[in-house]
Amino acid sequence: MSEIAPIRPVERAAAPVTVDTTPSPPARPAAREAQGPEQKLDPAVTLDISADAKPERAARAETDYKTQFVRDPEAKTLVYQVVDPASGDVVVQLPSVTVLKNRAYAEANAARAAPVAPVIQTPVDRIA
Repeated sequence: MSEIAPIRPVERAAAPVTVDTTPSPPARPAAREAQGPEQKLDPAVTLDISADAKPERAARAETDYKTQFVRDPEAKTLVYQVVDPASGDVVVQLPSVTVLKNRAYAEANAARAAPVAPVIQTPVDRIA
């Protein structure tokens, strides 16, 4: 028998539980009370469509990326690309190069594993 077996938890008398059912006002954070009245926030996004803003948009348009759709011959699917016009580098491509390679690899394996149907040769009638 182990030495711990004779040890038992101490029995305590249960304390009476009281429940307060009176409604209380909702609690307000202390930080808000220190600020005073509610402050309005500035809009998250602003849009300037005035005539003065056009030169800024023209300058930005020169650095904008070009989008294009290209057909990938190995995966036989359309690919969406975002290209940097200055360097010609592809910035974003959907689906990615890895996904396209995996698709081409999976299709090649499926074609190799598919059973080849036997070619049934029928005799040719040579009666003219």
